Amino acid sequence: MKRYILLAAVLALCATGLQAAEKNVAVVNGTKIASEELTKKLWWQYGAQGLTELIDEKLLLAEADSMGMKADPKEVETRFSSLAANYADKDQFEKNLKSVGWSTEDLRGLISRQLRIRAAVIAAKKLAVTDEDTKAFFDKNKEKLGTPESIKLSQIFVNTKAEADEAYELISSVGADFSKLSTVKSADANLKKNNGSLGYISKGMLVPEIEKEIFALQPGQYTKVLATGNGYSIFKAEERKPGKEATFDAVKEELKTALLNQAITQKLPELAAELRQKAKIEIIK
Repeated sequence: MKRYILLAAVLALCATGLQAAEKNVAVVNGTKIASEELTKKLWWQYGAQGLTELIDEKLLLAEADSMGMKADPKEVETRFSSLAANYADKDQFEKNLKSVGWSTEDLRGLISRQLRIRAAVIAAKKLAVTDEDTKAFFDKNKEKLGTPESIKLSQIFVNTKAEADEAYELISSVGADFSKLSTVKSADANLKKNNGSLGYISKGMLVPEIEKEIFALQPGQYTKVLATGNGYSIFKAEERKPGKEATFDAVKEELKTALLNQAITQKLPELAAELRQKAKIEIIK
């Protein structure tokens, strides 16, 4: 759906540009960029793909109509609210939509169409995910589905080995406060602002050689000086959280939805291709 929203937004921009070709969208060092120029560039980059998707959408919606598929208004609203929740406030959300010529009702309409297409694919391709399918996937991927062990970390990051060695000496010999030292010494602005805190880091997120050093720590312990990126770091373990093994009952419904979505993604192009073969399509140059 995100891909289709992008393409629809691009085409909306193109349409807006065609209707108001004289409008300028930016000025760079005194040079104006007209909406017509933007429209041509977007059409060149995305027009053919967008047109293909729109044709497929028309065919799939017609198939959904022939099957009597309708979108549940409650589900439309749930998905709409989920998209809106990605923005700081309602005004920013609506402003972003307006910038590509969309309204909130346009977006609700898009979601409704996507749900109808989803239902059509499920029905046409007889898609279903059984408890047995879900359990088989769970058993195969059980380790990945659990919550990995994590450590709450603090970090001192500096540009040179000499600076790192000095910081290590201050911690190990003088007993300097790790958080305060990070605030003073770290070359990273976020570490300075957050008193060196990185929050919780899960096992599997770091490169193996760094992860090995960090997950050997107990709360209160810190690493030796380690080369990290373009500088050097010292890490301190603040707290540890043990990993939690996944249970089938806890993830069953989520897995079912994910497996069904995967099947829909695979079968949608297949159904669209079948409908194209039966349809009369004329591309107007």
